[in-house]
This record gives sequence, structure tokens and C-alpha cells, in this order.
Amino acid sequence: MINKISKIKNFGIYKNFSWGKLDQFAEKNIIYGWNYSGKTTLSRLFSSIRDKQIHSSYSKGSFNLSYSLASEEREITDSNIEEFPFDVRVFNSDFIKDNLKWETSKELNGISFDVGENVQLRNQINHNNERILRIVGSNEKKGIIDKFRPPIDEFLNIEKEISDEARRIKNDVFNSVIEFTKTHFTKIKGKIINNYNDYIIFEANELNKLKKGSISSNDKTRLEDFTIELSLEEIYGEVKSVLLEQPVNNDVITVLEENEKLYHWVQQGISLHMDSSKDRRCSFCDNPIGEDRILKLNEYYSNAAAKLRNRIEKCKKNISNEIALIDNLLLPKSKHDFTEKCQDEYESQLNELEEVRKRYLEYLNGLTINLELKLKDSLFNSVEIVEIDRSIITEFHKWIEDTQCIINAHNKIIDNFVKSQSDSREQLKNHYVAMFLKNRDYLNKENLKNKCERRIRKYKNFVTKIKRENSELESQLKSILAGKDKINNFVSVFLNRDDISIDVTENDKFILKRGAEIAENFSEGEKTAISFSYFLVALESMGLDKLRDTIIFIDDPISSLDSNHISQIYALINAFFFRQNLITETPDMHVNCFKQLFISTHNFEFFSFLKDSKRINKSKTCKFYLIKRTEKDSSTIQNLPIHLQKHKSEYVYLFNLLFKYYQGGCSEQSDNILLLPNAIRRFLEIYTLIKLPGSTEEVDYRLKRLFRETTQLKSLHHFSHFTSLDKITKHDELLMNLPTAVSELFEFLEKDEIHYESLKNTAR
Repeated sequence: MINKISKIKNFGIYKNFSWGKLDQFAEKNIIYGWNYSGKTTLSRLFSSIRDKQIHSSYSKGSFNLSYSLASEEREITDSNIEEFPFDVRVFNSDFIKDNLKWETSKELNGISFDVGENVQLRNQINHNNERILRIVGSNEKKGIIDKFRPPIDEFLNIEKEISDEARRIKNDVFNSVIEFTKTHFTKIKGKIINNYNDYIIFEANELNKLKKGSISSNDKTRLEDFTIELSLEEIYGEVKSVLLEQPVNNDVITVLEENEKLYHWVQQGISLHMDSSKDRRCSFCDNPIGEDRILKLNEYYSNAAAKLRNRIEKCKKNISNEIALIDNLLLPKSKHDFTEKCQDEYESQLNELEEVRKRYLEYLNGLTINLELKLKDSLFNSVEIVEIDRSIITEFHKWIEDTQCIINAHNKIIDNFVKSQSDSREQLKNHYVAMFLKNRDYLNKENLKNKCERRIRKYKNFVTKIKRENSELESQLKSILAGKDKINNFVSVFLNRDDISIDVTENDKFILKRGAEIAENFSEGEKTAISFSYFLVALESMGLDKLRDTIIFIDDPISSLDSNHISQIYALINAFFFRQNLITETPDMHVNCFKQLFISTHNFEFFSFLKDSKRINKSKTCKFYLIKRTEKDSSTIQNLPIHLQKHKSEYVYLFNLLFKYYQGGCSEQSDNILLLPNAIRRFLEIYTLIKLPGSTEEVDYRLKRLFRETTQLKSLHHFSHFTSLDKITKHDELLMNLPTAVSELFEFLEKDEIHYESLKNTAR
């Protein structure tokens, strides 16, 4: 338990406070002080103890605090604050700000809000979404990973140039006497990439000699190996899948379904009209195209039927490619390309090819016909197809193998001649590939591309991690929202209204309802009620044992509530912190549900409730303190003066404060000089309401009605305008008018003789 705060220095308004001979803190501690006197600052000192670090607003502040642990008195300071052994919980304006966040929702036509841990969870989710947006970007703004794409794109463009370079080498270097494609180029590149400079030929004479040797002719040349990958079986499998598919017949635009040419014409036209301008018009007829029309067309072309059409077109294209492959087999054109020994065999192979190719192509054409019939007549129906005739594939494979055997036999005959020429050609190929790599700075750009790809992968993995974290946070949101009923119970008691309730939206946010209507704004009282209710729910969730071992500081729980709610908040605090039926042997006994309790308030009526509470104000277990300003920018804590303990009425207390100053000759040395401007304002507010109980006017207008026969009371009128001590302390000249204002007040009160005498009796 905390015994005392020995010293506070440079901690906000506490410039140089020492505990001195103040009573030590008790189990329950009630602190009274006007607004701006330093109550919230004191609560922030307790927040510092809770957080194990000095409050951010008072980084230069320091303090010494004495506490008891196991009957031993110990001390901590701001430098070893982390050693404080007890849990501390604080309710103050910071708690409201940190634990209640709301926003206007157009969808709800009202406000939605988060409370407590949800504020931090929602903030973290939003923060994570911002991090994701910074990384991946959007249509309007580039993300971090976009800066890594140009090196990748540049390298991919170099890769695209390889086909053109291979063609140039074939035609310009080798006069088209050899076959040299991107595949050949890539194979050589992989072999020489790490030391390509070693393959560059720098001597022009040597280069010319190699060129001549590479393109020199012979009666017969070595033939390229004949290899071909047949795709009929894969094509058949895809065609069969397409024919059997039955897409759902919805989102259909009939005119496009019935006209294939129009279908493709519109499909191509959509991509030409995707700009987001408001005045988007058809390039064909110049009629406006609405956003809804674009959306409908996109939905149509992305439905199941459209996807099936795309699959059919893809299958037809694959068949066309296969037909082109078979029609353009890279074979020796004539038997005369072979040595005499192999010519007859090769001629026989060419004759067989016609029949083999015919069967293969007929089967492919048959698949195309099936696809076209499916597209035209049976798009939404399943179409059966007979199993593939694998003998067609087997026959073609055998023909390919037999042809390669003839080529192998031919090549073996002429290998001796070709070997020398082959070496020259290999050197030339290596040279030109190496020159390409050097001129394009290929290796460095590939390394940069790989580095950028790694960075993008790293960022994408990070985004995946953040999304996973958001999923977990959103799960926690749902868990916390389950506590709304407990918050509702406290809010209902707090505001003493059954028509106020809290509900949950579909996107897991709270809403406040007044009756059946969603609130469009919060009153300050509702903010306090929701936040304090969450504070109590959070305390309740700790469990009773831990709660009874926790130090609790509640700062002005009715700061923004009217007097109608004072008894409710008092009853709520009483019921929550002093409970019965916890001890079996003595069920009627009230048990303290805290280790130590601090409550501060500026409201005298609430203060009187606390002071008169039998549960709180027990002998030796409760202490009362006053916080007041001693200078314009400095406050102190003192034992509650006797006259404050004695009076139950704020009105009587204020009169005694002013009367003591008046009787003392309105001395500038009065201990309470800084309290008097607010005391005048508050006294006038209560007095005028007593005299004019039905008035709804401001205090200044009530004064004019009561004092209209005494128009010279200018100072008194002027002080009635001020509503905060801050405003007074900023104007020294107004403090100089205090004697005049107080004298005017008592001159007027003397005319209200009976009331004035009754007030004076309280001061005796």
C-alpha cells in the first residue's frame, strides 16, 4: 500500500511539493479540488507508476514515493519506478481518450466506436493496413515493391532480345546454313555465363578464318537430330474436360450468345473503353456507356460460360499449334541430303510420313469439330467423346524413332569431316553469345534482377505475415465485443436510463442506441459513462483475487455529468468496490474489492456523498485531502480543512471561504487568494438559482435581474463571466479587483438580511 508521496518536483503543476506533516494515505483516500487545481496531474503520477515509466507530458518530472510491503516500509523514485510491486489502475481523462475512439459512419447514419482494448486492436489493424498499402501500393499510389520492378522489367526485355539475336547469328554469321534458335542460344549462355570474357575472339583474322570454316560446303553435311514432342494425349484430355463441362446458365446476354462474331467483337471492345471518365462513349456509335453497362459486360465475360468459351478457344489454339507443328516438321527436305547408303531408307520414311501424318491430323481436326459443336449447340450441356485411339500416337512415335536412326547412321558416316567444322562453329557461337552478354551487361543486370525479386518476395512474405496478424487481431476484436452486455449494465446504472444501450455492427464495431435509433453523436456524459463502464469491466475481468490486490485511482468520474447522475455514480462505486456475500461466515459484511482506493473530484455534492458514506468513511481506513493552487502555476496537497469536513453544502463552504477573506480585510496575503475568483463565480451561480429557481438563463443575466437596482456592481458582474481558473490566472489585473468584487457581494448580501444572517451562523 502507498503511504505517501514524499516529494514531487517539476511534475506539471507540482513544482516542488513535499509531504511534510500530512496524514499518510489510508486504505481509502478522497481528494477534493476545484478544476485546474492538479487532480488529473496527480492521477498521471499514478499512471506513471502503472506504466513503470514517467508520463510523457512530464519527462523532466521526478518524485519519491513511500509504500509498505510485508510490514516493511520501502521507497521508490522515478529512477527505479519499475520496482513498484503492486498493480495500479487509473481512470482519468487520458483513459477516456485512449480507450474510446469513434467515427461517423455514413452506412449507419450515426457513429460507431471502439472502447478499451478494441481501440488499440483497431489502431493496430489500421496501422497494418497502412503498412500493406505502403508496400503493395494502389491504383493511385505506387508501393515500395514497385521501385524494384524496373530492373526486373529491363532484364526481361533483354531476355526477349535473345530470339532476335539468335536469328541474326543464324542468318548473318552462318548464312542460314545451320539452325540456331533461342533454345541453342540459352544453352550456350548457361555454359559460358560465369566467364564469358574467355570466349570472346579479339583477333579479326582469327574470327574471319572461323567464319569461312563454319560455312564451307561439302557434298553432304551432318544432319540435326530430329526430335518432336507430341501433345495429342494432353490435348485430348483437355478437350474431353471441356466437352463434359456444364456451366450454369446465368448472367447470359442473349444477343451475344447467339452471335459468335458479335460476342468476340464486344469482348475486344470492352478493353478499349475501360477509362474511368464520366463522359465515356462508344467509339463505334458515340453513345454514352454507363458504368453499370461495363460492370454487366464484365460479369458476363467472367461467368462460367465465358470461362468455358475461353477454354474452348485455348483448346482450339493448342490444336492449331499442334497441326502447324506436324505440318512443318524440321526434316531434311530430300533423300539427297543423306549419304547414298541412307537415301532409300529415308525415301521410304517420307512415304510413310504421309499416312502417319494424315491419321494424326484427322484426329486433331475431329477434336476441333467437337469443340465447335460444343461452342455452337451444347455450351451448357455435357458432350460425350470416345476414348482416344493411342495407336495413332504409338505409330507416330515409332516413325520418329526410325527416322532418327537413319539420321544417326548418316551422321556417323560424315562425322570425320564435320568434326573440324563443328569446332569452328561452336567457337563462333560462343563468341557471339558472349558479346551479347557483355554488351547488355547481362550478368550484373541478372544479379540485380535476382536481388530485386528477393526483396519483393521478402516484402510479400512480410505482407502475408501482417495479414495473418490482422486475422488474429480481428478474432480478438470479436472476443472483446462479447463483453458488451457487461458494459451495457454499467452504462444503464451510470446514466440511470433504460433506453441507452450498446450494440455491435457487422464490421465488429460498437454503436450507441438511444431507444431504437443509432446515436449520431456522443454527449460528454455518455463518453464518460461508456469509458468508466469499460474501466469497471476491465477491473472485473482481472478476477476478484487480483482486483483485491490492485491500487485504483479514479479521477473525477462525474466531470462531465450533471447533478442528476451523482447518486448513480456514487451507488455504482459503492456496489462495485464494497461487496457482500464474499465471506461465508459473515455474508452481510462489506468486503473491499481493492488494495487501496483513491477518488478525486471537483464536485462538492459528490464529495459530500463520499464523505458521508459509511462504507468509505470508516475510522482510520479513510483519509481526506484537498488539492489547491498556491500560485498561478503551482499546486499543493494538504489535509482536508476542518470547515470542508464540517459542511455538507458547497454553497455554505463557498460562503465561509469568501466571508473569511472579507472579514480579514480582503488581504492579498490570503492563503486562498487564487481560489476566490472561482469561489465568487460559483457562489453567484448557486445564490442566483436559489433566488430564481425557475430561471434557465445564464448566471450573468440572473445577476442583472437581481442587481438591477445596484448597477454599480461592475466588478461582480465581470467575475461572473469567468468559468475557469486558468482564465483568471492569466490576468493579474483581475486579481487586483477581488477586494472590490467581494465587498460588492457582501454589500448586496447584507440587504438580504435573513438569508445573510443564516449564512453567518454557519461560520461561527
